[in-house]
Amino acid sequence: MTEKLELYKCNICGNLVQVILPGDGELVCCGQPMEHMVPHQEEQNELAEKHTPEIEMIEGKRFVTLKHHPMENEHYIQFIEVYKKDKSCLHVKYFNPGEKAEFDITCLDEDINALELCNIHGLWRSKND
Repeated sequence: MTEKLELYKCNICGNLVQVILPGDGELVCCGQPMEHMVPHQEEQNELAEKHTPEIEMIEGKRFVTLKHHPMENEHYIQFIEVYKKDKSCLHVKYFNPGEKAEFDITCLDEDINALELCNIHGLWRSKND
């Protein structure tokens, strides 16, 4: 059984699917079951320092940031996703290499979680769950 907002990846072609409405069926792509992407969280290491989304105030506005992560062609943040903890509302910002990995969330509720996807190191969740 899938759950709302879970992410699944095809390890053959790279397709990424997010569950909008949960169901009982298995998610399959390229003839193979898709991998359920479980976010890293609460790790205490150098990877976590660069990949864990931080929610902070900057000049009176609220942002999700990844200050120490490279944004190069070979290694970058693909997106930051912010959702209400009850999963009733979702906001996503996509990034390209060279862009600053930050998302202005000033207009959103405070009761949120954040996820980010690194093209090399996978999915990471904010610490405020």
